[in-house]
Amino acid sequence: MQKTRRSGFSLLELIVVVMIVSLVGFLVFSSAIKEQKKPKVLDPTTLQKTFRNSFQGQGDVELFCINKCQQCYVIKNKEINEYNGSIDFGKDVEVHLLDNDNHLVQIDEIGRIKDKKICLRYHLYPNGSTTQMIITNNQGVYYLPSYFGEAKKVNDIEEAKELWIKDEYNLRDSGSYY
Repeated sequence: MQKTRRSGFSLLELIVVVMIVSLVGFLVFSSAIKEQKKPKVLDPTTLQKTFRNSFQGQGDVELFCINKCQQCYVIKNKEINEYNGSIDFGKDVEVHLLDNDNHLVQIDEIGRIKDKKICLRYHLYPNGSTTQMIITNNQGVYYLPSYFGEAKKVNDIEEAKELWIKDEYNLRDSGSYY
């Protein structure tokens, strides 16, 4: 009697292959999801987008930084927790705001916590708007709009001031934001 050679795989072999492929897929996708959930580096250009992506829809959320903006905390639901992502606001961080007469005002004292000077306060409101400000550091000048624009690195503080005024008047004239 001749032995016929079978072609194909047994059920057990197919199950083993499916399990190996599933395990590899799980490992690849779970590491990709972990990387995606990891907070990005906070710097003046990513602050707005990262903060919105992390905390949108969670009510009033505020970020404040101490120790020359090297250590940051998040206030959410009256709880203060240390920000667990990387921080790179540069050196010599200064925050500027525009007053009602469109004059730049450097904010020297934002407040203190545990006798440490707060160098930056950034607020995310429930409607998605954020604190509008101009940040300067040893790496440049950055304009952070309050509503729906992107943070921008600009050439100088006067250019940031012009963007602020332009955004204020565009918003006021549009009548579309409530």
